[in-house]
This record gives sequence, structure tokens and C-alpha cells, in this order.
Amino acid sequence: MTRVEITPREGEGMRDVRGDVVRRQLHADHGCNVQRVRSICGYLIQGQTSAEAIAARVDDLFADPIIEHGAANTLFLSTDLFEQIPDMVVTVGFKPGVTDNPGKAATDGYLTLFPEDTEAKISTYTTYAFYGAGDLDPTWLAGTLHNGLIERALVADSAACQAGTWPALDYPTPPEQVFIQPKTIDLECDDETLETISTEGLLALNLEEMHAIQAHYRDEEIRALRIKHGISPDAPTDVELECLAQTWSEHCKHKIFASRIHHVDHETGEDTVIDSLFKTHIMTPTHDMQKDVDWLLSVFHDNSGVIAWDDTWSVCMKAETHNSPSALDPYGGAMTGIVGVNRDILGTGLGARPIANTDVFCFGPPNWEGTLPDNLFHPSRVLRGVHAGVRVGGNESGIPTVNGAIVFDDRYIGKPLVYCGTVGIMPRHLPDGRPSHIKTPVAGDIVYMVGGRVGYDGIHGATFSSLELTEESPSSAVQIGDPITQKKMVDMILEARDEGLISCITDNGAGGLSSSIGEMAEYTNGCEIDLATVPLKQAGLSPWEILVSESQERMTVAVRPADQAAFEALAHLHEVEATPVATFTSTGMFHVRYGEETVAYLPIDFLHDGVPQLQLESEWTPPQQRPFVTPDEADHNELLTSMLQRPNIASKETWVRQYDHEVIAQTAIKPFVGVERDGPGDAGVIAPLHGDPHGLVISCGIAPRYSDIDAGAMAAAAIDEAVRNAVCVGLDVDKMAGLDNFCWPDPIESVKTPDGRFKLAQLVRANRELERVCRAYRLPCVSGKDSMKNDYGSGKDKISIPPTLLFSLFGDHPDVRNSATSDFKDAGDRIYLVGNSQQELGASELSFMMRERNSDNGIGGNVPLLLNPEKNLATYRQLSRTIHQGWVKTAHDCSEGGLAVALAEMCIGGRIGASIDIDGTGNGDLWARLWGESLGRIVVAVKPEHESDFLATMKGHPTTILGEVTASSVLEMVDGETTLISSDVNALADAWKGTLDMTGGVA
Repeated sequence: MTRVEITPREGEGMRDVRGDVVRRQLHADHGCNVQRVRSICGYLIQGQTSAEAIAARVDDLFADPIIEHGAANTLFLSTDLFEQIPDMVVTVGFKPGVTDNPGKAATDGYLTLFPEDTEAKISTYTTYAFYGAGDLDPTWLAGTLHNGLIERALVADSAACQAGTWPALDYPTPPEQVFIQPKTIDLECDDETLETISTEGLLALNLEEMHAIQAHYRDEEIRALRIKHGISPDAPTDVELECLAQTWSEHCKHKIFASRIHHVDHETGEDTVIDSLFKTHIMTPTHDMQKDVDWLLSVFHDNSGVIAWDDTWSVCMKAETHNSPSALDPYGGAMTGIVGVNRDILGTGLGARPIANTDVFCFGPPNWEGTLPDNLFHPSRVLRGVHAGVRVGGNESGIPTVNGAIVFDDRYIGKPLVYCGTVGIMPRHLPDGRPSHIKTPVAGDIVYMVGGRVGYDGIHGATFSSLELTEESPSSAVQIGDPITQKKMVDMILEARDEGLISCITDNGAGGLSSSIGEMAEYTNGCEIDLATVPLKQAGLSPWEILVSESQERMTVAVRPADQAAFEALAHLHEVEATPVATFTSTGMFHVRYGEETVAYLPIDFLHDGVPQLQLESEWTPPQQRPFVTPDEADHNELLTSMLQRPNIASKETWVRQYDHEVIAQTAIKPFVGVERDGPGDAGVIAPLHGDPHGLVISCGIAPRYSDIDAGAMAAAAIDEAVRNAVCVGLDVDKMAGLDNFCWPDPIESVKTPDGRFKLAQLVRANRELERVCRAYRLPCVSGKDSMKNDYGSGKDKISIPPTLLFSLFGDHPDVRNSATSDFKDAGDRIYLVGNSQQELGASELSFMMRERNSDNGIGGNVPLLLNPEKNLATYRQLSRTIHQGWVKTAHDCSEGGLAVALAEMCIGGRIGASIDIDGTGNGDLWARLWGESLGRIVVAVKPEHESDFLATMKGHPTTILGEVTASSVLEMVDGETTLISSDVNALADAWKGTLDMTGGVA
């Protein structure tokens, strides 16, 4: 083994950025004042090339000699480069078998220099040397710098440093895997044993489901069929049981949304039965709307929803969650979330090109100072890791991030929510005439696994995500994505699509080959897989592990036999591995072999439709909250400054700036707008075809705080916010589609979840409001996802997230040149409020802040309600027309913090003042009109010469004059004769931008 180490040069304007970031982050996260941190990047090379030959090429591959020192077979800590002895040293590297992307990149470069060393492998590590560390505990310090699930760390304390005993990692050689032959699992046992089999095997199957599997193997026809194919007749193999567990998992089967629910509402006296929330409240409304429009091409049955964008192109969108993996490994879990949803787009129809990413995160407060349960990371570390994973996954894939949000609440400490979304585009028809959104497999097609190889990482990911998080959650469920490998695969597959070589395609996500081939086999009613042909990262994986592993960067592609040679040649050209692993059949069976041995033989209909329907109980009683009482007197200037500093409102610019939102040159409205490009953008606008102003709007809405009073109101608010945000930039409201992503605490009543009936009732109310509002807005849900076990622990220590709906929207923009942004533009522009303010301060951001200041106060009261969405839609339609006409260039929605915060943000974006009178803006009192978060409200600014046209267009819709933009740098707000706020805009900008600047230079 040869060791190469690289360390930054210092002096003459150069510094150790990596070490400096660690120093700053220790101060920001933990209040630790370390004087200096130096870093070393190390490479461990296993190969046949001599150390002397490698040493001669260090500066050609590993080091930039202008800004770095590099050497082979040297520990820099023992050289003059580190003349000052550090107080302590921590070295961090990956554990054996964990994906090491820098190592893979280094290997690619190494093989360019030494092409004859074909079996060479490189692993990386990082060493940190600390100076002026005081009495910090080296073991604690190592814990802050590495994740023990996927990384190993060596420490040198002060004594070891003085003795020159430096930590030096060896190459992380995986232990030899012992191949385990498939075995049968005896299910002829009592209920307690059946439950034990499920629990100990991480199968996440309930007793009724275990009974269904037990009954299947008692069927005489099934037994006879199995005898004929040489497989155990009366008991499942471990391959079959794992396959059924994956297919029937909550993560894949969405059993709660498909359940039969007995719902009782103690407030209204309602007693009813709902047969599938999904079919009743999501699928049926969308199918009803599909009858009235010609642009809904594909909904619900593919990897994403597809709409016709114009006569030539279709667009699609999908959003996923990656909550459980991100709780275990924030960086790797989040990266696999974003690259995974990219693959959902690639696997839509016959292949769509990913063109834009979105991300919405829900974390615990970044400044959390309370205690944390065992095995949970501090929220700031989760934020940093998740952000870095999504940033790297998106940026290195060459896909711009154009929209998103970050939400903070104490309850997300138990499990963060990591929503990742992707938008794609594909031609309406392929060169051979086939519609691109329709898959066309037939029996006899050859099924390829394309991209990465199968490893031990990601095993039990689907079933693990169907359970609550505990201290025993498996490390094997964690994966780390490789966006570079995936980018090559994307390019190759899109070229194969255009050449007509693909008949069917889907991604390898949850459940791996079991899921991807199993679902595709429904098209032809059968398949036959040979697991012995599947390329592996390491030898020794058992057949069931090969089948269900969720190792990343893999697609499953069906190709007609006549096109095999062309497909394989194209893969070779792009340096992408493509291996035939299965064949589609029409036998009605999911047939899995390992070589000549049959290891699974399951009927397709039992695999996909055999899971028993859950029978659940739901009971609604409105939760009791102490009322929010506004003080008799208040300094609204101080309140505005404090509100702008709250994490849910404060600028996220230092985080968002690290995303690439310019790559592929299509973003028309950026995440930040205004004269300094630091004002908040309401929605993303892209023009996907260069030279064509036809645009696509991408927005989102999320309001989990309202769930504390009514989850139904929360859902309505999320949808309205997504629509409002999109209208603010110029959405055509007559062509928009939505995605519903539900994240819920466990809603099934049990010993561990005694309030399950109430949580399920919250889900019922949210779905009913989803249907009501979407029907009113003519807004079809074309895709979505649910994550139903977002809890940590149990009993009195249980942490459950607030019920949360993320609603994403994508829709048509006729001409991106006529768009509006949130920043005020010119003095003299007239400012209007579209919509009305109501007496709705319940669960507002202000109420939460005032409760933090006075624990006797509450958050209860009227939560914002969407009483007449049809009228809102009519108002939004007219406002959009004023934007399309070019009359309105400034528009911003009112959400967290109400009118006061919205106006402050608009002043910040324009670095300009405003004179505002809130008298006559609604039915609420002063507090509600200033700080309330009533829905349906948008603030606009209109040039005087367009004012009459604007008012004529908005006639009959709630539109109230607020004031005008001023040449001063002061935001003045009054209520009639009463002065409320007089704040310097630059001071407001400093307050708004200061809270979340925690990156230490780089995340």
C-alpha cells in the first residue's frame, strides 16, 4: 500500500480553508474556541505500481503544487510542515464497504496515469490537527467530526502528539462475505413466533400480513406448482420473505393511505367509513379533472406525473422523502435522496431528462441548547450534513436547484424531514413515433441492470423506513450516492431512448431489483431473474441481499432482443456497466433463480395484491390549546426585528447560494432577487428551451405549525401557499399540477402509539381539505408520496413530528419576460394588498415567538382558513393577467409573519422604503392585520401609469391600497392615525440575514 498526503500551503494570502471551516463550525455549533485547525487529505493506494513511481506523479494528480504540498509514503505530521506540535489530532476515513466518492474519482485519474494497474483501488481520509484546543475531550471532538455508522476515526491526544504517535489509518478492506445458501423459513408456528420472525428479520410485517403469507403456502395449488419448479412447497425461502416484506412495506405499498378507516368526529357527530384515503381524496379528484383537460398525460402509475407542456414537449415532476436515512447519516441520506429522485425522472415513461431540483428541509432549531436522546445528532449538524448531501448530489449531477424551503421546529429533532424534488422534460413523441410517456414492454424483452453495482449498502432500506427510528436502526440501510457515475448513466440512457432502444425503464430505489423488476413485470405478467448474473461490489452477498439491496446509481431497463447489441455498445461507449439480469415473461410468476436453482417463485398477483387491507380507527376531537393573548402594549419595531431574525423567517441565503441554480442556463427567476440579489424569491421560473420564452413555474407550500390546531387547515394553507407563490411570478392558473407529500407521525393505535386514532383523524382531515381545495383550484395532484412513521423512540421519551404536508406545484408561464419578483422597484410605485386580513393569529409565527417569551401564553385561536377557494382562484387568475400584461412587476405573498414581514422583505429586496397604512385591509384587529397569516393575500406594486389598468382588471376582487414605495430607506407603517413601525431598511436587512449565517464559509 502506498500513502499519499496533501496539505494546503499557508501564507501569502493562502490558508487552510477546510481546517478553518472546522474551527468556525466548532464555535458556531458548540461554542468551542479553537485557535487553529490544519487539515491533511490522505489517499491509501492498493495496487501494483511502486511508491517511487507514484511519488513522481503526486503533483500531476493528487496535489496542486501552487497551493498545496504533496508527498508519498510520508505522514506530514512528522515533517517540518507541521513543526508546531498540535494539541490533538483526529483522522477520519470511511469504514470498509462504504462508498468513497473521492476515492473513486482518484482511482479514475490514477488509471489514466497508470493504465496497466487495472486492479488498483484508492481510499481517502482526512486528518485534522488542533492548536489551542484547551481542555476539549479528543474523543468528543472525534465524535463531532465523524459518523460512526459509516466512518472510523483515530485520535491522538496531547500525550500521543508529544510522543509523535500519529493516527494512521490502514486501507479499509471489507471482511470476506460468507455466501449463505437460500434457506426456508418455517411459518407453521404460533402468532408470537410469527411476530418474532418479522421483528428480528426487520421485515416490518404485521401479524395479519404474516398470516396471509402463511395461508399462501398452505394452498394446495401453490404447493403443486412449487414442487414442479423444485422449490420448497410449504414454506417461503428467505428470498421470498424478503421480497414480500419489501413489496408490502408501508414505504412501497402505502398501506395506511390504502386502508379502510372507520372515522368518528366527536365535534360534528359524523360516523363514516373511508375506503382508501388515496383513492377517495387524491386519485378520484384528479381523474375527474383529467376528463376536462387534454394536458394530463400520466398520473399516479409511473415514477412521476407527466403533463403536456406544449405540442412538442412534456414535463414531469416528482418529490420524495429520505427522512430515516438522513437521520442516521445526514450527508449520505440526503445525497441519495436527491440523486434518487433524479432517477425517478429518468425512469418516467421511456426516460425524461432532469432539468431542475427542489429541496425542502424540516429540522430542529439550529441553536438548540437542550438535551438530545442517544444516537441523535444536534440539529445544526443535521442541517449541515443534509444541505451538503443535496448540494453535492445536485451540483455534481449538473442539475440546477431552483426552489425550496427550510422549516424549524423542536419536534423535527426526532426525525428530520428531507424532501427532494426533480422536474424533467421529454419529447412528446420519440423519433420512432412512440409517445414518450407510455412504457411498451412485451414478454421476451431482456431486462438490464444499468449503472452501479449491488452491495451490502441499502439493505432493508424500504422496511427500515416503514419503522420508527430507534437506537438499533441498521447501518446497512445507509447509502452514499455517486452523482458522477449517475450522470454518465443519465446521458447514456437518454441517448438510448432517442435511438428507440428502450421498451421500459424504472429506477432501482427502495427494494432494489425486487421492486424495479417486480413492478415492471406487472406490464407483461411475469419475469425470470438470475441473481447469479448481477454485478456485485463485493463477493459473498446472499441471494436475498442481491435482490433487495438499494445500492445507488442503478436503473432497470428493458430492451428488445434485437436491440441488445446496440444497447450494450452504447453503454460501453459511455463507460456505463449494463448487464442482462432478467427476462420478461407472461407466466404470471415472479421467478427468481440463482444460477440453476429456483430461489423464489411467487404469483405476480399475490406479490402485488395479496397484502391484506389495514382496518383502522380514527377519532377526531379538536386539540385544546391555551389561547394566544396579545399584549396591551408592544413595540412593533422591536417585534419586526425579532420576527425577521426567527429561523423560520430569516434569510437562508448563505445555504442556498451554495446550490448551483445557473447550470444549463435556464433559470429566469432565481432563488434570490432584488438590487443586491438577496431578496426572497417566491417561486422558481425556468425557460427549458433556449431561445424560447415559454416558461415553467415551480413552487411549494408548507405550514406544519397549523397542525397544532387543525391538520386540515394546515393542508389547505400549504396548497394555497404553493399557488400564491406561483401566482406571484406569473403562473397561468389554468394549467398547473400539484404533488402531495405527506409526512406523519405513526397514525396506527398501539401500545407505543396510544394517540394513534387522533393522529389518523388528523390525516383524514388533511386529505379531505386536500380534495376540497384542489377541486376548487382545478389543481390535479399528479404524483406524491407519504412517509408514515416519523417518530423517535417510544413512551414518555417519544418524539413525533408535527403532521406535515409539503405541496409542490409546477405549471405554465406563457412568457418569462413578463414575470414579477418580490422586491420593490421604484419610488412612487403604488402598493396594494390583494386579499383580506382576518382575525387569524392561531399557530402564527408571532404566537410561537410570544409563547417562547412568556410560557403562560399559548398559540390557540383562529387558525387561517381557506373558506372560499373558488373566489381565491378567480382573484389569482386576474392578478396573473396583470403580470402577463407587464403592469405588475412586483408581487410577494403574505405567509409567515403576515403583512409586516412581507413588506419588510419587499423593502429589503429593493433596498428602498415604503409608506404603508393598514387601515381597511380586513376584518381583524390591528394585531391580525399586521401579523396575522390569513390565506389568499398578495402584496403588489404597480407603476402609476399602469394603476388604472390594474384596478380595472382587479375590479370585483379584494384589492386595497396600502401606500407607495418611497425614496427613503425607511419602512413606515401606520393604522390610520396610529404609527406602528418606523424601521431602517438596512437594519432590517442585517437582522433578516444574520440568524442563519452559520456556514463558517463553507458548509
